[in-house]
Parts: sequence; C-alpha cells; structure tokens
Amino acid sequence: MPTDAQNERKPGGHINRRQLLKYSVQGTALTALGGALPHPTQAGVASFIKEPAKNGKIVVVGAGAFGGWTALHLLRKGYNVTLVDQFGPGNNQSSSGGETRLIRAYYADPIYTDMAMRALTLWKENESKMGQKVLHQNGLLLFNYPSSKAESEAAVSIYKKAGLPLEKVSLDDAVKRWPQIGIEGLDHVMYDPTAGYLDARKGCQAVCDLFVKEGGTFLQQQVKQESIKGGKATAITLANGNVLEADQFIFACGPWLTRLFPELTKKLIVTRALVFFFASPAGQSDFMENKLPTWMDRDMAGPFRSFGVPGRDFRGFKLGLTPPDNNVTDRFDTYNRFVKPEEFELALGVIKRRFPKMVGQPLIEQRVCQVTMTPDSDFILDTHPEADNLWVMGGDSGHGYKQGASFGELAANTVAGEKDKMKKFALKRLIG
Repeated sequence: MPTDAQNERKPGGHINRRQLLKYSVQGTALTALGGALPHPTQAGVASFIKEPAKNGKIVVVGAGAFGGWTALHLLRKGYNVTLVDQFGPGNNQSSSGGETRLIRAYYADPIYTDMAMRALTLWKENESKMGQKVLHQNGLLLFNYPSSKAESEAAVSIYKKAGLPLEKVSLDDAVKRWPQIGIEGLDHVMYDPTAGYLDARKGCQAVCDLFVKEGGTFLQQQVKQESIKGGKATAITLANGNVLEADQFIFACGPWLTRLFPELTKKLIVTRALVFFFASPAGQSDFMENKLPTWMDRDMAGPFRSFGVPGRDFRGFKLGLTPPDNNVTDRFDTYNRFVKPEEFELALGVIKRRFPKMVGQPLIEQRVCQVTMTPDSDFILDTHPEADNLWVMGGDSGHGYKQGASFGELAANTVAGEKDKMKKFALKRLIG
C-alpha cells in the first residue's frame, strides 16, 4: 500500500511543502530526548522565552555542532554562558567545518532517529532568528546492497513506528525517477523525502551569532588546562593567561578531547575523511539539488562507504568518503592534509559506478576533514570521574553534525539536572 507521502508526491519524486513539514516534526516528542517544544506565538512561529537567570556560570569549550548548540540551549535556560573556541565556529580545522553535512533519520537505532527528527525541528524553529537558510530538505537516496539488508530492515521498522515516510524503490523504477544514477551491484534503493543537508560552517557561525545576540559571551581563545580540586572543576586557564571560573564546564572539542583528557579517551580514534568537489556538466541541471537528492552508498561489506550532495551554492558536486587504514589519532593536529593519489582513484571509481554521466568532469576542490570515532559509534556525554561538574561531550563518529541541535538540547537538559545521564553515552566505554 502506498503511504500518504507517496499519494501526494509531485512529479520528480517530491512531496508537497505541507506534507514535508508534517513529517519533519513527527519526531519532536519522541522518547530519547525529553526536550519540550517552545511555546508558539499567535503567528505560529516559535518564540523562545528566556527563563529567569539561574545562579550559575557555565563555560562551554568548543563552538562546533555539539558545543555551539549546547551553549545556546543553556543560555535559554537562564544560565550565564561563555563559549570558547580556539579557531572560531565552523573553522576548517574542526570536525564541524566544511560546506555541507547530511541530515537524515536513517538509523538502525531509534535514539538517533529521534534526535535527527528533533534536530530538523530545531533548525526550522531557529532559521528565522538566524536570518538565513541552513537546512535544505531535498531528500536522500540510499544505495543498498545485499550486505545492508539488516540495516535497511531495521530502519524501515523505525520509520514506520515514528510515522515517517521511507520508500523502497526497485532498481528499474529508481533509474526512471533519477536517470542520473547507476545501479551496478545494488539490491534496491531507499528514498527518504524528509532528509537533506545542512550548511556546515555557516550553520556553526549562525548558531554562535545567535548565541551572542541573545546574550551569550564568545571568546576565541585556546584552553590550556583545567583545574580540579576536591572533586570539582574550579577554573580553566586560557592561552593568553586569563582564568575563567564557573560552576559547570563542558568540553565539546572534537579530537582535542584526546589532548585535554588522554586518560579518559584511550579508545577514541581520529580518522581522516575525504571530500571531493567535481564540476557539474556545463549547461545541465541534472546534478543540482533541485533535481537530485543527497545520497549514501551503504555497502556494509565494502572497504569504505561514500556519500554526497548534489551541486549547490555554486560549489560543485560533492563526494565524501572515509578510506581504510586512516588512523591519525596521534598527529591529528600536525599532519599535512592532502589526498593521496590512490584515494582520488577511489573517488573516481564511485563516480563511474554511481554517477556515470559525471565521468570525465574535472575535480575542482578537495579537502581532508576529521572524524572522532568511538568504538561503538555512540556519542559521549558524561561527567569527569574526578569532577562531577566537568562534562565531556563528543565522539561524533562521522554522524554528529546532523544531531548537533538535539544532542546539544539533551546535553543542556542533562547538565541542568532535568534529565539523567544516559548509559549509552558513558565515558567508561573509552577508559582502559
């Protein structure tokens, strides 16, 4: 039986704006988060009313997807919040930098599905305050193999329970609807119309700007060390010699967690992630965001997986992948970030197999980003074993940006004592 979304789909595989909005907010009251929606105004636009000031100062270290949103949510709870980042929000050394990140609810774990849908809602509610568009819901194609059957079945079940649209498309129908794609080696294609992408570095800057606009303090400084006495963190020292005292400290600094807390992060691994931009064919629009969804290649048995964003904002066709044998944990902030020739060949192989009409298009840009992996790919949100007011937050594991808005909300609720710490995000998994 077709879903409501399928019945109301417009030509080209899209659903109308009313239905898309409906499905985008389905996950806002799901069980994993416990974050209440702000009260709407009479005009139907979310209005954030800052709570009365609390007797507490909080310092958040790291202005990426996790730290920036956490600081904003805490500020709106009435805390005095200072956000610190050594290179600035969305900088090109961070895990949250770059042009774009996918946002999708396609998970085998309902906790992350819930967070992704809540994040969609939070971006929608805040874009008008930011004065710019960051969220782009142009859909997601999932190229599934026999090796990804278990993941696909789990995702279908989760989507169904959440009331979200997820369509299984036969290979014949897929090439009719999206003639740009190649189907070699695939079992089937899944289509998620609520998914899409976020502007990454712009999004980090927009969150930080909104944080400052609403009364927060941002400092571009490096944190050198923290001070812990009597089971409490008392202050942090900055590179310029200044000392910041606070009641709570949250460290959300990506791979730099391994530098600041080596004893707590022995099992964290920092890996390289490669991003390529190819020129779209001149005079053609087939590979632009209004004609082609974002995509993920889900070969669970292969040596690597790839993903991408069609041409947008005049940047070219994006292809991302994480090649094998890519551990840079011990030198993540000192190595030269360049793509190896054999890694470029991997990218060309993806183009040939999945987007044959792009073969021969020149490479116009390449980047090396970084991913901080936990052993189980779950995030980190826990207190330091020697200081119950010092929080460690991170472990993006290659899927953190899409969750930043909602994970930041969860962190703020947990730090404020409104939610219990989740065992799933405990630090003890990484010690030893």
